[in-house]
Amino acid sequence: MKQDSRQFFSELKNDVLTYAELKLELLKLGTYERTGKVISVLSYGIILTALFFFLLLFIFLALGFYLGDRFDSLSAGFAVVAVLYLLLIGGVLLFKEQIRSRILNIVIAALVANDKKHETTDETNPNTETVN
Repeated sequence: MKQDSRQFFSELKNDVLTYAELKLELLKLGTYERTGKVISVLSYGIILTALFFFLLLFIFLALGFYLGDRFDSLSAGFAVVAVLYLLLIGGVLLFKEQIRSRILNIVIAALVANDKKHETTDETNPNTETVN
């Protein structure tokens, strides 16, 4: 009888340790997944920002040459473009907090939407377990 209880508790200890290891592994994988998603969202944002930057650069270059042709002075055309850039910079600085909060809300919404998508997938598949 004493041997059976020792064996039972030994098996129980092994099962609890295995369960804890599996939960830790699941937590690690969840962390890796979230990190990967954040990096992918940030990479996408950086690529999009770079493309938008070059788009604006060429639009303002074309505008500078166009205005320089209209004013018969390239320096006057590019001076007007420089003033436009200063106005844009001023607008960004003026609305800095609104821009930051909007970007933060977009990133959080993307991550929450992805979590909700996984939760509905987990609910439809009874063999998967959700971790809160």
